[in-house]
Amino acid sequence: MNRHAARLALLAFVATAGIPTASYADHDTALAKVASELGYAYGYLGPEDAVSLSRPGVTIVIRPGERLFDVNDRTEAMDGPAPHFYHSDVFVSDELFNRLRQIAARYPAVPGGERAIVVVNPNAAGAAAISGAISGLSVGQTPGDQTLTVAGAAPANLPVTLTLVGTFSNELPDVILSRREIIADADGTFKTTIPVASGYFRGGLITVEATSVTGITPAKKQLVLRPVNDKAIVPADQTPRSER
Repeated sequence: MNRHAARLALLAFVATAGIPTASYADHDTALAKVASELGYAYGYLGPEDAVSLSRPGVTIVIRPGERLFDVNDRTEAMDGPAPHFYHSDVFVSDELFNRLRQIAARYPAVPGGERAIVVVNPNAAGAAAISGAISGLSVGQTPGDQTLTVAGAAPANLPVTLTLVGTFSNELPDVILSRREIIADADGTFKTTIPVASGYFRGGLITVEATSVTGITPAKKQLVLRPVNDKAIVPADQTPRSER
């Protein structure tokens, strides 16, 4: 092979090296199918360009191309190759499939259907599409405590993932403070209290992102943190009369 032919072969290899082939995808499993088999609710998190899998007590966030994934408030590393896009779906390795099965076993569904999870499998034939939106999202700072009260409305009995994002400076990147998965009540409302924890900073900007399963329009609300007892007049905080 002459030098020109060798260069063309190298360029062809580089151009195709990052593209998953059908045979490569055949060894992996579509994440939507994983969710259906293991009983997770499947949702797309637009603000993070990620996919969430949730069931009572746990929310998992997986990002294509990354070998780190979130399990509730923890970040864990996965074995095997990173998830990847193929034919408008996300595919995961057998190692991650087994890991998700182990996590599901630690968070079994509540018997009796008290907190039913609606699993959306877009590949299922004849599956009814779910549509709707999260609306009326409100966020308030709890007096006397470093927590936020979050409330809103969503389609009944669907999971809602609340993600707290902190913005503390023009020079620093945003920080994901926490995630919490709750279930909308039978009347389509939800309300919970979420700690701001290490993200509390007077004047900091907190963004609450509420997402759900595929087909549900997410919502977002922002709040500027005030002093914990902003409206309280505390004598010890007042300037002594002798110094006025």
